[in-house]
Amino acid sequence: MDAVLTAVIDIDATPEEVWNVLTDFTAYGEWSTFSAAEGTAQVGNRLTMRMPGMTFRPTVTVATPGQELRWAGTLGTKRLFHGQHSFVLSSNHDGTTCLTNREEFSGILVTLTRRFFKTPKRDGYAAFNKCLKQRVEVFTERSTW
Repeated sequence: MDAVLTAVIDIDATPEEVWNVLTDFTAYGEWSTFSAAEGTAQVGNRLTMRMPGMTFRPTVTVATPGQELRWAGTLGTKRLFHGQHSFVLSSNHDGTTCLTNREEFSGILVTLTRRFFKTPKRDGYAAFNKCLKQRVEVFTERSTW
């Protein structure tokens, strides 16, 4: 059984400005209340991701500046547990950026752990999006002074 989590937010900045903050992994500790990351957003690179209660090392599978960042990770084998995370950036007509933060889980363990993925009071994906939005908008506001 698969599980999909999605959080969408509009950010008052260009896709390139959002991309610059999203892929500056070393700065996550300054603004993200949900995750920390190490590595470089280049296809084939492994990242070190830290989230509440877990650390994992996914591989970057797509890194198209200003458009999409995607990574995938497996626990054991894909049949046991596989996760694929993506951030898709698209331009809105008003000059803002729509960020879609999506995670797809599959494998046998998904059935056993499904209830832990998202609860109304603890949606880390939406929280991450809000923190990213604030960071990008403050950063781009300062850059235009």
